[in-house]
Amino acid sequence: MGNTYYIVRHGQTEWNILGKTQGHGNSKLTEKGILQAKELSVGMEKYPIDMIFSSDLGRAVQTAEIVGEKFGIEVQKTEALREMGFGEWEGKLIPEITEKYADIYKTWRNEPHLAKIPGGETLDTIKKRLEIFINDLNEKYDNKNILLVSHSVTVRVFLLLMLDSDMKNIYRIKQDNTALNIVEWRNYGPVVTKMNDTSHITGDYKLNNSALE
Repeated sequence: MGNTYYIVRHGQTEWNILGKTQGHGNSKLTEKGILQAKELSVGMEKYPIDMIFSSDLGRAVQTAEIVGEKFGIEVQKTEALREMGFGEWEGKLIPEITEKYADIYKTWRNEPHLAKIPGGETLDTIKKRLEIFINDLNEKYDNKNILLVSHSVTVRVFLLLMLDSDMKNIYRIKQDNTALNIVEWRNYGPVVTKMNDTSHITGDYKLNNSALE
């Protein structure tokens, strides 16, 4: 029996509310984002988490540490779980991007796997660094329950990778703030057993997605 991975997107951020593009840029969790992370930590009490890895970006670290405090587990930070870098688009609103980068934005929306954002990363870049990261974890550990806290695009790339699906399908997967996904590694490969689960959220507030979804 291999490892079980619990993959989570960070809580709601200030830039989520403003509709700004987040990549390697960062904004803090909102009050609702902190509440989402706390509710996530309660919802995850039924799972036997052994270790926690998080993107080294602040919003993911904030989310991971709230869960880590509940479990008494120190968060290990890694660049491998960072959000896709959006280069010149970071911190910008969609109208600003469409005005200056109309053709590239059209590609991002219709053929995201082919998009090359100025100064940014590609979906294939994210896929390759996740492949290296997950292979490393599977070589180091066995039969462990591992929480990974990351970001909207990165989580969706991870799930497509687990499903052996093309990166062009990025928009066919939805990821809400603090959504939980579970992947069990079996002797014949990874099996996705849960996706975009937000049943731990008890409030009636809206879950916000990233600007580029």
